[in-house]
Amino acid sequence: MKLIQILVIIAGLTMCTSCSPAVKKSTLSEISEQMKNSLVNLRISVEGYESLQPWKQQDVAQKTGYGCAVGPYLILTTADNAANATVIQARRYAKNEFIPATIKAVDYECNLCLLELDKNAAGQPFQPITFTEEYQPENELFIYWLSTGGHLTTARGILDRAQCESNPISFNRTLYYILTNPSRTASQANIVFDGRKAVGIVSWAGASEVGVVPSESINRFMKAAQKPQYKGFGAVGFDVYALLDPAVRKFLKMPEDIQHGVYVSQVFTLGTGSTELKTGDVILAIDGKTLNPYGRYLHERYDRLTFDYLIATRTPGEKIPFEIFRDGEKITLDVEVKNFSAADMLVPHYEYDKQPEYMVLGGYVFQKLTRDYFLLWGDNWPGKASPHLYQYYLNKAFNPTEDRKDIVILSYVLPAPLNLGYQEQGRLVVSTWNGMKIRKFSDIKKARTLNPNSPFDIVEFELDSPKIVIPRQMAALYDPQIAKIYGIQKMENIN
Repeated sequence: MKLIQILVIIAGLTMCTSCSPAVKKSTLSEISEQMKNSLVNLRISVEGYESLQPWKQQDVAQKTGYGCAVGPYLILTTADNAANATVIQARRYAKNEFIPATIKAVDYECNLCLLELDKNAAGQPFQPITFTEEYQPENELFIYWLSTGGHLTTARGILDRAQCESNPISFNRTLYYILTNPSRTASQANIVFDGRKAVGIVSWAGASEVGVVPSESINRFMKAAQKPQYKGFGAVGFDVYALLDPAVRKFLKMPEDIQHGVYVSQVFTLGTGSTELKTGDVILAIDGKTLNPYGRYLHERYDRLTFDYLIATRTPGEKIPFEIFRDGEKITLDVEVKNFSAADMLVPHYEYDKQPEYMVLGGYVFQKLTRDYFLLWGDNWPGKASPHLYQYYLNKAFNPTEDRKDIVILSYVLPAPLNLGYQEQGRLVVSTWNGMKIRKFSDIKKARTLNPNSPFDIVEFELDSPKIVIPRQMAALYDPQIAKIYGIQKMENIN
């Protein structure tokens, strides 16, 4: 009798095992059929400017992108696809014609972009995809995209965890699902399914892990994008480090029964908390969520998350209660949610869709310091860049003030007869111009009008670097020749 029962159980298990792939294959086929009227392949023309020669436009390049319909004529893709894009076109399944698209909303911090298609060119409306806000770790997820050749393509990966981190172009940490062991290389804006439910789109992909923007971020972005003015979401305005040392807690006069909380090591002049917090505060809780010494809290769905999530999910103007320990006592602050753009930063992380500011005078090339400028040093640039320039990026990027909104540098010198002896100068931070302190790039225009009776422009730099003396008449004489020799059509671009 026992033998018969065992055989029945084994037979049942065998049937279930053999049926599982068939069911999965059926589900995949059904979803693939649905995707034919929901996925698009994007053809994107990109035209930017060279970082070292900001007067020079790069050759127009074409790249491929992906997207999915979230409305009859609305396409969701990643913000990276919109960076410096001049023309965006979409192609649907089994069609050779490309449909013109325009950017409706873009958020580089969330790495999301909403495109609007030309209805007349699109013809038949697309089938919108609905994103379901579910999270089932350890599930096998499927990734779909419409390839350049017009084929529906799939990959698989395992949902390992959720965590807050920044994308390659972002300065803000937002929520991501992390997929591990992808079966093939995925790309940005590939759509991710858990069974029959769409749960996100790919933001970045590596050989062993894939970062996915989850449905909750997508739905929040699309809701905000429908409003007349897109306001974005909260950005953190302070930095922290783990509060583990008992001696530090004792120094801060924290009672022994308070073993949680994270230390505020720096308060920025931009972002959430920039006006309410102080260096030396200990954040005990945000919106009622207790933070551990690492700044993490227990989320009901995602397990351990950093506090960034509690800020990045809020709309600017909202108030969040912060429980902090300051000057020996607990207090509660109503902190206003704020965000900012890269253009507001002292050292911008990116400058998309516009020409960088610069000026060429007498062969001296003046630029604004940006993260893109550092990328000229190539891989591992933090260890190669000038230490004096790098410290502005590392320590002061989020701290513009009324006294300083830009870091203006003498980038390098184009050899010309009037700058002999100065041609090795470069990568120097401008301090004053004709005695006027340079707070932002546009100050140079006013500074050049000072001392009208002097035959020279005098530029001084930080770190006691040698000043340069530019003969005004000679500069006016040689600048047309310099422009011709070095192919400079416009000698300055100052906002």
